[in-house]
Amino acid sequence: MGKDERKDLKIYGSGISNGGTFDKISIMGEGMIHGNVECSNLKVYGEGQLDGNVKTTDYVSIKGETIVEGYLNTRRLKVQGEIEVGDKLCADKAKIQGSVMTGGNLNAEILNIEGGFTVDGMLNADTLKINLYWPSEVNEIGGSEIKITRNSKLSFLGIKNRIIAEGKNKVTCNLIEGDNIYLENTIASIVRGNNVTIGPGCKIELVEYKNDLKMDDEVKVNTHMKI
Repeated sequence: MGKDERKDLKIYGSGISNGGTFDKISIMGEGMIHGNVECSNLKVYGEGQLDGNVKTTDYVSIKGETIVEGYLNTRRLKVQGEIEVGDKLCADKAKIQGSVMTGGNLNAEILNIEGGFTVDGMLNADTLKINLYWPSEVNEIGGSEIKITRNSKLSFLGIKNRIIAEGKNKVTCNLIEGDNIYLENTIASIVRGNNVTIGPGCKIELVEYKNDLKMDDEVKVNTHMKI
């Protein structure tokens, strides 16, 4: 079946549908889809639950809350709210304003997170920018350009029960490895890169750098060495 022959799937208000191959999928309200889904794009404005894998050729746009119990593979991902993926999440470009949780790796070429995240695996992006609003956890972070900054302001998003005391918005990680790294409010065992800047609010066990290392007066770094 060619793209022109694919039908759209629309759920308005509240509804349940089986998965399959579609052109466009729209959920406006509360929608549940059983089975794997392939489509050109997926829009959820409200609450969506998909109990299989999701693959789109173009984009996924979420405004509200969405759960994908399998993996999610898309070219572009935009989230204003919360997304939870049971397996891995892969995107060429992703922008998260709110919360992202994955049961596997999170991979993207360009990834911007303004909020928080929990990744059971590795977070990997060529260009990674994170502005922290609340505590976040991941096993490993890898990329070319890595920038993690803190934001003590309350999010403008309607995230449920996310009021975090100032100074608690930290990311906890075992290993961070990249070319150019800038970190704030980060707790890590090892940070390894070419050019590394350890900003305020950080606690690092070991920093290994190739070219340049800068450290804020506030930071706690047990050991640092040039490699």
